[in-house]
Amino acid sequence: MDPERDALRIALYYAIFSLLWILSSDHILYLIAKPPLLVQLSIIKGSLFILLTSLFLFAVLRLYLRSLSDREKSLRISERKFRALFMELPVGVVLMDADGKILESNPTILEIFRQPADNRFIGELHKDLADFRKSQEFMIRQGGGWIRVLIRRIDGYFLGIFEDITDIKRSEETARRSLEANRTLLSELHHRVKNNLQIISSLINLQARGMDQDFCELMRALQLRIRAMALVHELLLSNPEASTVDFASYTERLLSYLRDMHRSGVQIEADIVDVKFGIETAVPLGLILNELVSNSLRHAFDDGGTIRVSLEDTGNAFLLRVSDNGRGLPEGFSLKENAGLGLDLVGGLVRQLDGTLTFESAGGTSFMIEFREPRYPRRV
Repeated sequence: MDPERDALRIALYYAIFSLLWILSSDHILYLIAKPPLLVQLSIIKGSLFILLTSLFLFAVLRLYLRSLSDREKSLRISERKFRALFMELPVGVVLMDADGKILESNPTILEIFRQPADNRFIGELHKDLADFRKSQEFMIRQGGGWIRVLIRRIDGYFLGIFEDITDIKRSEETARRSLEANRTLLSELHHRVKNNLQIISSLINLQARGMDQDFCELMRALQLRIRAMALVHELLLSNPEASTVDFASYTERLLSYLRDMHRSGVQIEADIVDVKFGIETAVPLGLILNELVSNSLRHAFDDGGTIRVSLEDTGNAFLLRVSDNGRGLPEGFSLKENAGLGLDLVGGLVRQLDGTLTFESAGGTSFMIEFREPRYPRRV
């Protein structure tokens, strides 16, 4: 409510009412009254005017003052609620004028700084403030703790909010140290697994010495499977921050290793979508790739040819395809009845991924594995 505007409104109402009364009443008296009677009627008219205008002013002022009283009452209730909230806030609050003079503060300031909010307090605070006249946010050290400070400019005043975040900082530091310890432990785990797999591969190599060709072929196939698993741990070990494997990089290194091991004239091409898999998915996929590519290298070609490996994201699943332009599978081939150890292993790994395995044998051989990355429980 605007007092000046309301007062002007009342004055205008009064002026209009008075003018209408005088003009109308004088005109009526002039028409109906004689001179002696006119004087008496004028006195009565004036008295009646005073009475009516007094009642009018009473009604208007009563309405105005009642509204003003209700507003003041609401303001007092709101102020009491605000003060109760202000005094009980768990953060320290200081209200300052434009010169930095303390106007109000709550008891939490004393709990945080062990001193009241006075001029000495502001003097010490200014050491940490670049310019208290600007809205800003920063942290200060208090003893062995941390205080978060927010300075906000509001209608020419400055509101300072001080929050003791020492416990939060300590929790963050504890979590950071725990994370570093877990990363170190995980890195050491990958390192040891990789080394142990290499030791196993070396033992197999020693055991194969002096054995016949068939036994050596079996041992080499086993070494390739071990290498496929070890490569996952090797990639994870190279980036301790990562918990997933870049499958394109993994495929490139695995295929390069298989190409070097078989030393054939077969070309191997890869087209892998940019995707990262967790170790629970990367290891089975690596073993599947190892088996299918190794089978093509050993059995699909007489002289030379091409093996193509692709992985595409179909939107709701992934499709891994390993194909070659070799001699193809025998007529009537069945995965259930004719598969050897390698394809049996592939079938088991596909089931582990909750996927499906299909094949085509026209102009070569093509194996298709469709799968979704399983959702494993989150590690703590």
